[in-house]
Amino acid sequence: MNPFFRFPVLAEASRIFPARSKASARVQVVDVRSFLPRPVISRLESGLEAHCWDQLVANPDIREVRAQPPAISYVDTRGKHVTHHFDFLAKYVDGTASAVAVRPLTRVRKYRFEDTLRLIAAQLPRSFATRVLLFTDADVPRQTIVPHAPTTRLIERAKELGAPVVPPFSHMMLA
Repeated sequence: MNPFFRFPVLAEASRIFPARSKASARVQVVDVRSFLPRPVISRLESGLEAHCWDQLVANPDIREVRAQPPAISYVDTRGKHVTHHFDFLAKYVDGTASAVAVRPLTRVRKYRFEDTLRLIAAQLPRSFATRVLLFTDADVPRQTIVPHAPTTRLIERAKELGAPVVPPFSHMMLA
């Protein structure tokens, strides 16, 4: 057996995806960055989430990305207690954190999701995250740059070789 091989572990998730869906895909990414004690397998719900994962991991200011963090409770506009699951929790080197929601732009517009995120951001415990980010398909790099989603290893290798840093997405930031 290779003494350098480390079995990957499955990342914790706050929810389980439905076994069947017409509107999403099942994507698994393996985080093999050298500072991790073991490779971590994260399960993502769509290709759009995989693109977001790539953007987050490529950002040198982010030290940890967690898919499917714990659910957050908030009070909606009707006064009802509601639970929201963010897609990612990104922890930065400076100690701050961002809760990241990933949605197709058409759904954001159709259901006025930005208003919901503003409401959640106003009630979000600062111990969980200091800001809320929205990632949409408008934030995905051109296909010629990223032809498919699971490019984490390529991004890490490019950073090691001194490639210029791609600025992180900033479609929407809420405080």
